[in-house]
Amino acid sequence: MQRTEEQIRKNIANNIAFYRKLNEDTQAGLAEKLNYSDKSVSKWERGEGTPDVFVLTQLANLYDITVDDLIREKPVAPRMRKHLSHTLIVLMSAALVWLVALLAFFSLHLVDVPSAWLCFIYAIPVTGIVLTVFSCMWFSSLWQCLAVSVIVWGLALTVHITCAQFSDFSVSLIYAIAGVFQLLAVLWFLYLRNRARSKMEKM
Repeated sequence: MQRTEEQIRKNIANNIAFYRKLNEDTQAGLAEKLNYSDKSVSKWERGEGTPDVFVLTQLANLYDITVDDLIREKPVAPRMRKHLSHTLIVLMSAALVWLVALLAFFSLHLVDVPSAWLCFIYAIPVTGIVLTVFSCMWFSSLWQCLAVSVIVWGLALTVHITCAQFSDFSVSLIYAIAGVFQLLAVLWFLYLRNRARSKMEKM
């Protein structure tokens, strides 16, 4: 019986530390959310004490897990489950864009439109828009930056190829403009990352 209690205490200690770090909380930040001292949180994570059922329930609600997740031997990362679900939604949405492009291509090809293949070029910036929307909802600023990059270079490619297809107007300068927008996107990503890091240091 004594070993079981020790094992449960050890599991709770490891799981509190795991979920706290997973959610990018400091011990002081978690203590503030629970209205406890950071010394109490440190004591729990060292296994020198165990929070009561009320605090365990608070922790479960705070980190979107169950009390059983705090007691089990191997922790389960809810964020990984959510990320997998979100990733599947993004992939299906992007695939839908290309399915529409494929249907448009075949429809135009049937009526002998020579530039029907442009449907696939136009699908690139549209895919970037879809990725940007979902990355702003669910993913980090790095993914947002990458998604915006798809829009920037996809639009540059679209304008270049479209103009080359239908006119003799040179649009090589469009890539220089795209480069400027790409630089702005990277600077914005660095700004967001630095701001998030500053918030973490204040916690």
